Amino acid sequence: MSDTTATEAEAEKCAKNNLILTVTQSGSICSVVEAPQAMHDEFAANSESLSIDQLWNDEFVEKIRNALRRAVRSRESCGLDVDHPDGLVQEFIFVPQGADRILMIVRDLTEQKRAQMRTRRLAYTDDVTGLPNREYLFLELQKITDIQRLKEGRSAVICIHVGHFEDYGYALSSSQQDDVLGQLASRLKSHLRGSNKDGATDYERYSVVSRSDFRQFCIVLPSIESGEDAEAVAQRLVADMRQPMNVANRLLNVNVFGGISLYPQDGMDSAALYENAVAAMEDARGESNAPIKFHSGTVRLRTLQRTDLEAELKSALLNDDYDLNYLPTIDARTGAPKIIEALLRWPDAVLGSQPTRKIVRVAERTGLILPIGSWVLKSACAQLQVWRAAGHTDVRVAVNLSAQELVSEGIVASIERALSETNTDPADLDIELKEHILFREAQSDFAICSRLKALGVRLVVDDYGVGTCSLAHLSQSPVDALKIDNSFIANLENNERDVAACGAALKMAAELGLDVIAEGIETEYQAEVMRNLGCRYLQGFLISTPMTACETLEYLQFHAKDETAHKGHSERF
Repeated sequence: MSDTTATEAEAEKCAKNNLILTVTQSGSICSVVEAPQAMHDEFAANSESLSIDQLWNDEFVEKIRNALRRAVRSRESCGLDVDHPDGLVQEFIFVPQGADRILMIVRDLTEQKRAQMRTRRLAYTDDVTGLPNREYLFLELQKITDIQRLKEGRSAVICIHVGHFEDYGYALSSSQQDDVLGQLASRLKSHLRGSNKDGATDYERYSVVSRSDFRQFCIVLPSIESGEDAEAVAQRLVADMRQPMNVANRLLNVNVFGGISLYPQDGMDSAALYENAVAAMEDARGESNAPIKFHSGTVRLRTLQRTDLEAELKSALLNDDYDLNYLPTIDARTGAPKIIEALLRWPDAVLGSQPTRKIVRVAERTGLILPIGSWVLKSACAQLQVWRAAGHTDVRVAVNLSAQELVSEGIVASIERALSETNTDPADLDIELKEHILFREAQSDFAICSRLKALGVRLVVDDYGVGTCSLAHLSQSPVDALKIDNSFIANLENNERDVAACGAALKMAAELGLDVIAEGIETEYQAEVMRNLGCRYLQGFLISTPMTACETLEYLQFHAKDETAHKGHSERF
């Protein structure tokens, strides 16, 4: 192919991938502003039948339609990036121009994306081992800690030191040293499947393996239950790296040492976690009989017994060390916040040392869940009054009730007392019950639920769809609303059965006169699906992450101003 022909082919390819069209929200093409001549000709001949369905496959067309509807609904420009299976990367920009007209600009970003990837590889990759370097490590570690902070989860950082090459009894050339490091890197990756996944967002599964210094590797385990989990991984890695390797036809034994730091107790950011893991690694180098060391702040956690944890829970309650975070639920149609769910934050000294479920288990077994639950209820109601005094009269507060609290003697009186002492209208309080709790209540003809309902509070079935509550139980119960479990929401994009299940739950709820909240909304697509199915309320990280009381007040004030501005705009026009 001549240079001229190649240039013409590239120009034609570029033209096909760059378009400017006006379309309706259903995807019909109204006009062709900029496109290859063939499309202009086709539009002139078939202007009434041409649509985006003829340009892209069904999967991408559905994403484009969702964006078109969003642009029409919000009256604001929005964008969408699409990675095609053949490597093509396109950017879509949607600009509303009328009641049902959107200017759709399509740009080919393939070469730009490739250039960015090449630059990223050069900036973040170690040439010798092919592993990410320290810069990449710190970027990914900060992302992981940010996510785990929201999820109240835990992570681990493992730093591994490789002994001096000159200690091996004979000199290693520069290339042989590189060979040693390359073999060690391969061993690390073989033990950590899914590591260094490009564009990874699933930080429950993908680990990070990097070369952080000349003779140092660093591993990040994004989600662990305990320090013992991290220690088991570190032991496995160190044992394998200490196995003999062949270098220049000689068997070489490598002496390695590991140090471990845990998030959040050993650091809340990437720098602190890394530094503490390095400090633990240096401690291990100083003790030949202990190839792996935890950071000193972690040692206490590994010997903490149930009695110690119980004492810490009691002490935290006496010292008022607990706190609440708040997660808003919005009206699916208007976006206005309607319900604020109170979430208990355990003290960092307790949460940092033990899995949350272990803390809850100890609290339940020792009966501490009752005074802690009472504190949560009263604090949430008191905080609601603060927001009410600031003018936010349209929101309610929601509090979770455990099974042990529900069956405890005096629970109804306790709730009534909290409402009275905080001057809270019962109608402003949602009590959330797990589905299995409602099933248990059904066996006693909903005795306690009926008494709670008589107080005037609203009853909500949490995590609906994964428990044992039958339709008959639900229809006979005094509940007011359902929260569809987030396991159904998470797979809406890939599982038509989950879409159907959500639709069926919504239809059933409508027949029973129940409101429905979709929890775990993390993408605009999920929100759009639930809106289209008729869901009234949405909750999840797309709307907001858990906030402090002050942050929640700012959130409410922002939405109040936004709603006022919207009303004023509507009145002018």
